[in-house]
Amino acid sequence: MNIVQPLTLDSLLSELAAHPVNTNRFFVDFQDHHLTPAQLHTFIRQYHFFCHHFTKELEGLLYHTPIKELEMRVELTKTLYSELGSGSSNDAHIRDLELFAQVAGLDQDDLNMTHPIAEVQEYLDTLHHFFVESGYLQALGAELAVETTAASEFRFFVPGLQKYSQFTTQDLRFFTMHLAEEVRHRDWLTLAVHHTVKSTHDLELVALGARTTADAWHAFWDGMHRAVFDSCN
Repeated sequence: MNIVQPLTLDSLLSELAAHPVNTNRFFVDFQDHHLTPAQLHTFIRQYHFFCHHFTKELEGLLYHTPIKELEMRVELTKTLYSELGSGSSNDAHIRDLELFAQVAGLDQDDLNMTHPIAEVQEYLDTLHHFFVESGYLQALGAELAVETTAASEFRFFVPGLQKYSQFTTQDLRFFTMHLAEEVRHRDWLTLAVHHTVKSTHDLELVALGARTTADAWHAFWDGMHRAVFDSCN
């Protein structure tokens, strides 16, 4: 007889760590293959579109969080502050990604004209729903999933990009910096859940947002695989 284990924050974190998005086929193929310039440009444009709009959605989550949930607001503020360069616009994460894009052959106009593929837009829509339109506990779970699963991509992206001779260590700063940065974000969001959840029902709502978001993130990368490895051949 299968015994159903009770839901805990630790079990939810373990579930997110074991989610297939963390080892999805795009990450593996990105690391193992040498992308053509067209494939690399497709990846950069779509990934930049997501990163550029994600920060604005995170601002919406912070605004949407109830004023009484001080601990949650503090941890979300730390995450947003980090994304925006910890007080320096020149150090905003998106700036580092745009510098990388420039070295790869894409200027700001190229990035601004990007139209998202369906899966990228759908993932942003999922985040907007949770961050701005749903209850704050589901929103907290969604952001927990974002920050818990985000670290995985950089463990594939960094060695994958280090194969390209045109990129210097400084060019790859966006990717290498996030190897440690996403761990900090995960820890902040874990603290936010710990301080905010008051009951099993609260944790179930957090889990609902987390699981749905992790699944949508997996669909995001499936779409990216199609766009980069199937459509650019």
